[in-house]
Amino acid sequence: MKEHGIELSGVNLKNKFINCLSLFTTGITSIIYKKESQYEGITVNSFAPVSLKPKIIMWCLDKTSKSKKNFLRKNVIYKIIFLSKKQKKISKKLASTNNTFNKLYLNNIVKESLGYLECKLYKTYNVGDHYLVLHKVKSFKILKGKEPLIFFKSNYF
Repeated sequence: MKEHGIELSGVNLKNKFINCLSLFTTGITSIIYKKESQYEGITVNSFAPVSLKPKIIMWCLDKTSKSKKNFLRKNVIYKIIFLSKKQKKISKKLASTNNTFNKLYLNNIVKESLGYLECKLYKTYNVGDHYLVLHKVKSFKILKGKEPLIFFKSNYF
């Protein structure tokens, strides 16, 4: 691939592509499930609705994620939480390897969020270096009076 007559390859091309994709503004979601007596969560900004009937949503999971097997289980209820502007620390925590917590912490995440979906795994697709994950929505709740957490050019707003 060439840019201004200069051949781009390898890391340089990958970084340029990532920079280009960072121009797309997204909201931030956390995907959480119960793991024995604890909860585990991850931060995702690759969320999108797919179908209204049936209610299906999608998100992407990096194949190198240490949590991948936990987020690709059938017969598990996943809570997909839309984070509010006040939840930047939560987004960063769930993007790290320190991503397990108790029910009280989950309740605080939900209370401060914009709302959430409760879903079950529907289908997964192996796509490049990610899995495309489809969930069937079982229920949802809208919480009012908060502003969304926005991600643009690799920064929170």
